[in-house]
Amino acid sequence: MDKLIVLLDADDTLLDFSKSEREAIVTTLKEFDIPVTQKIVDRYVQINLHCWKLLETGRITRAYLDRLRFDMLFEEFGIVGKDTVAAGAAYRAHLTQKGHVIDGAIGFLENISEKYRLFLVTNGTEPTQTVRLKTAGIDGFFEDKFYSEQIGCAKPYKGFFDYVFSHIKNFDKSRAALVGDSLSSDILGANNAGITGIWFNPKGDAVDGAASPDYTVKGYDELEKLLDELDKIKRR
Repeated sequence: MDKLIVLLDADDTLLDFSKSEREAIVTTLKEFDIPVTQKIVDRYVQINLHCWKLLETGRITRAYLDRLRFDMLFEEFGIVGKDTVAAGAAYRAHLTQKGHVIDGAIGFLENISEKYRLFLVTNGTEPTQTVRLKTAGIDGFFEDKFYSEQIGCAKPYKGFFDYVFSHIKNFDKSRAALVGDSLSSDILGANNAGITGIWFNPKGDAVDGAASPDYTVKGYDELEKLLDELDKIKRR
């Protein structure tokens, strides 16, 4: 029987995106001589999340996302005379250098990497994520990595997963599970693709929206036990 195929999201599932994001925006603001306040940093985080939701629903392109978040931020705070395209590029460059791993992620990957086939599936860009994964020390755990920008289609769209499935040797939907922190991207994507969706939800948030996780876990120990159980179930 083939090994269980585990598709893993990157940001806020394995990598601490929230920490990286805040460090990158602070560095970007300083580079552009913009006063750094908690209010502007917090607002950027909200705007960035909003822009990613627009991307996930197909309302903007990945290229436009970089500029839009700074268009919105600078307009709201009355910041003039600053190039939002340059700010977007600077932010991405700084984010690339921020490869923080979530506590416990490396041990989790070490424990499951021999048992299962691991693949990375992310809406992040390949240049940014490649460096961050290496910095975090987890790039070598995956049999392959899939980036929406290269595929031309983002999670949660079925086209993204059709591409992924067609590029995994001996892929079997009945032996596959997707693990991710986002209901609107990862879990809805798993629903659309017809595979098991596991919601990585350490904050204990309530289910909101159209996505329906098959399972919900709060940490890596719980996730590893669930994967072991799924492996047994899917072998029957």
